[in-house]
Amino acid sequence: MDIESARRLRKSERGQTLVITAVGMVAVLGMTVLAIDIVALYVAKDQVQATADAAALAGAEALANSGTTSAPSTVPLSTVCNGSSGQADFWAQAVVAHSPIAGGFATATTSCSAPTNTNPRIQVTVTRTGLPRFFARTGGGLSASATAIAEAYNPSLDLNPGPPIQIQGVKPWLIFNCNTCGSPAYFTSTYGVANGGTFIGQSVALTLMPSTTQPSITPLLPPSPPPPSPVYTTSQFYALDLPAPLSCPNNAAISCSQIGTGPPGLYYHDNIACSGSFEFGNNQSIPMPSAQVDSRSLGPLQTRTSDGVRCLIHADGAGQGQDTFATGPPVTITGGSNNPDPALRGVSIHRSDSIVTAPVFNCPTAGTCDGTGAMQLQIIGFLQLAILEVNGGNINAVILNAAGTDPASTGTPVTGAGASPVPVRLIQ
Repeated sequence: MDIESARRLRKSERGQTLVITAVGMVAVLGMTVLAIDIVALYVAKDQVQATADAAALAGAEALANSGTTSAPSTVPLSTVCNGSSGQADFWAQAVVAHSPIAGGFATATTSCSAPTNTNPRIQVTVTRTGLPRFFARTGGGLSASATAIAEAYNPSLDLNPGPPIQIQGVKPWLIFNCNTCGSPAYFTSTYGVANGGTFIGQSVALTLMPSTTQPSITPLLPPSPPPPSPVYTTSQFYALDLPAPLSCPNNAAISCSQIGTGPPGLYYHDNIACSGSFEFGNNQSIPMPSAQVDSRSLGPLQTRTSDGVRCLIHADGAGQGQDTFATGPPVTITGGSNNPDPALRGVSIHRSDSIVTAPVFNCPTAGTCDGTGAMQLQIIGFLQLAILEVNGGNINAVILNAAGTDPASTGTPVTGAGASPVPVRLIQ
């Protein structure tokens, strides 16, 4: 090829590099935008799964608070979860409604089941349609969906030895599982606390007993003043001297001026108002080195009981601004005028400082069950209580749920922190 021919060939190829570069840039840009779409889709899928998990756990919390794990005949599962209007459905849907995904909101479907001899569970499926697209905008929109299943775990429903429960933040009230020593137990079943018992939703007046009292010869003490309708069933409890709590409300909080005031080393009233550090669990007995029945006389213990409960429920007496409870089933909660969160006052809420857990001990069939240390007081379960008021050391409450401890349970403990003795956990 001569010089002139080569010059003409180079001239004819001018601009081709620009064209190739432009085409390559379009391809790279397209792949980049496609990658953005793919990444956005994966992020949305993660968000949908996280929302489904949170919604399922919220629904399981409703199951745990309702009493259906302990009394399905009294609180049928269908009244708590029916796919539309149950409390578990409502709580799960509320989580989804407040969880935006990729700039928009998802829809959710719920369903519950209670296979034979297993804990009740809720399944939540969350779907987000119409996800934003940056590439190939034509055609249908992208969508993401995820399913989660959570259960309210009560070991007394598990016929096979399952993991034990350990509960932190339990209130220092050791409740008698009987009227008097040697009398029939209130809560009787495989593990000591009833399933199917009619005590769920029952009003109860807890009467403080001094540690030297033998209930087998001591008459029951009625609440003072006489309780309003419905009539309360009276049960007895010992005050427990437990280690110092983890955290307490400020002394300036409503009715909390006596919290943290001692006497030094005795934290009974502080453990009522505060978050306790002691972990209760399966097969424990009182006394033990770090948990004893409080040996102070009845008068000071009654005063300390009232001080602790008033701080806990943010009120000095009946109808003084504490959260209120309407019997169901299931029980519903309305935030009181003294609720620490102003946004929760006067509206339906799903948790309350007035909901607590307390241990139950199995009364001996003979002899004494005093708390002097002469006999071990075996914990056989836990009651979940909604506190209504305190008067003279007597506590008026409603029984929301119960959990028995399985003496054959093994494995890693399931920790149930917070108000309920029935922990919730994801199982799928």
